[in-house]
Amino acid sequence: MASTFFGLNIGTSGLYTYQAALNTTAHNAANAETKGYTRQVLNTTAAKPISIGSSYGMVGAGVTGVSITQVRDSYYDTKFRQNMSTYGEYDKKLYYMQQVENCFNELEDNGLVKAISNFSGALQDLSTDPSSTASRTSVIQYASSLTSYTNSLAKNLQSIQQEANTEIRTSADRINALSQQIASVTKQINALEVGGGVANDLSEKSVNR
Repeated sequence: MASTFFGLNIGTSGLYTYQAALNTTAHNAANAETKGYTRQVLNTTAAKPISIGSSYGMVGAGVTGVSITQVRDSYYDTKFRQNMSTYGEYDKKLYYMQQVENCFNELEDNGLVKAISNFSGALQDLSTDPSSTASRTSVIQYASSLTSYTNSLAKNLQSIQQEANTEIRTSADRINALSQQIASVTKQINALEVGGGVANDLSEKSVNR
């Protein structure tokens, strides 16, 4: 048979459980602007009922907090990471292709194609009148212009290549540093969850590095 204060015990279970729920809500509100934060929720379950030997069966014993977990969907997490990876790849390709495009400067009609066309035209004029001093001078000028342009183009392309190499090295160093931090946090997560706990905020640190 339940004690005289059984009803008070039920009320107490509700107070303690929903105090934890309020604390979780406060934690969510405090991190509303925190980048990468995932909302958390207190999972509750009915306490184990007891039998008081009456005709109407078992009597409920209140509520119990089971765990505090993140409100996440693994499917969307996976899709988000995959798409962010794809976006990052094409964003960098777009950036460097635009840099290369600017080097060739074909949209301004004074790029490599124009320089080659001018030189080719001068050669054509010279072939029809090899003795023409003006044609010879024109060929020399356009040849010099084409040579200067291609040398400048080569230097600009090399500069873009060096920028890409520097970014790759920087990214590799950052990846290595983050990998070490993730490994450290993962050890903490394993130590916590091996005993049945839930990592929550530690998991966020690992995921959002």
